[in-house]
Amino acid sequence: ADDGSSKVAGKFDVAPLPGVSGPGSSTLGGHNLAISKFAKHKATALDFITFATSEASQRLALEVASTAGVYQAIYDDPELIKKWPYLPTLKESVLGAVPRPVVVNYGDDTLAIQENAYAAINGEKTVDEALADMQAALEKATKR
Repeated sequence: ADDGSSKVAGKFDVAPLPGVSGPGSSTLGGHNLAISKFAKHKATALDFITFATSEASQRLALEVASTAGVYQAIYDDPELIKKWPYLPTLKESVLGAVPRPVVVNYGDDTLAIQENAYAAINGEKTVDEALADMQAALEKATKR
C-alpha cells in the first residue's frame, strides 16, 4: 500500500527466474490479436489492434496493471523506472525468454498444475500430496 500500511513493503525484490544450474529463463507467450475473415467491422477491429499494440497503450497497461509491454523504450524510461524499479530486471527476463515447449495435451497439463498448486496453496493438500498428484496427472496426460 502506498499509504505506509504495508507490512511487506521493502522486504522483497524482483529477480530473474533461477535455473537448475545457473540463470533460468522466462517463457514467451501472451495475447494474440487477429481479425476474423468473417468480421463485419474489420476496420474497427484493426483500429483496436493498432491501439492495443501501440506504445502508449503498453505504457498504460504497465501503469494500470503492471503488465509487461513489448516496447524496449518502456523498460528504459527513467521516469517509469523510478515508479517501477524492477523494470530493468523484467527487461532482462524478457530478453532472455524462450518459447514455451510444445505440449500435446496442454489443457490437461495446465489443469493438473493449476488444481494441485491451488490445493497446496489453500491447504487442501500438503505440498508433497499436491506434487505427487500433479506428477501422476502429468504422467497420465503424456501417455495418451
